[in-house]
Formats: sequence, structure tokens, C-alpha cells
Amino acid sequence: MSPKRGDRAAPPPIGDEFDLRFANTEAANGWDHLSRHAAGNLRRAFDKIRSAPRAADDPERHHRLKGKLGATVWKGQTLERW
Repeated sequence: MSPKRGDRAAPPPIGDEFDLRFANTEAANGWDHLSRHAAGNLRRAFDKIRSAPRAADDPERHHRLKGKLGATVWKGQTLERW
């Protein structure tokens, strides 16, 4: 079965890791596409996002999204998007 909006993006987090979830079906399909074509890079990105989503050690590749994509409201709370 293909992942859908709200589905877990990977195994459950351990300790203080973040739990990643798809925002929509398009994101889930994109994740599936990347897993088939760039599995190693996707895994490294996943590990980085899960353990330190705000890390700025490589600003060319890991940064907060700009404009309207930079934040979202979820369950009444404004959250950053990276």
C-alpha cells in the first residue's frame, strides 16, 4: 500500500528524535520516488532531519524554507518548515 497524508515517513523515532510525517500524498509519492533513485542520500537527509532539524552546519543544503513555505500552523501552533 502506498503511503498517504499523515502516514509515518519511517520507523518510529528513538529517544528525542523527531517523528516525521508526510504533509500530503504528493510528498509521500516524492519520498517513494527518491527512495528508488537516491536511497543513500535520502537516508542521510532523513537521519539529519530526524536528529537535528534546525542544524545550520551546511546552510547551502539545509536551511529554513522561505516566504509562505517557511511556517505552517498545525493544531493551532505555528511551526517552522525546513
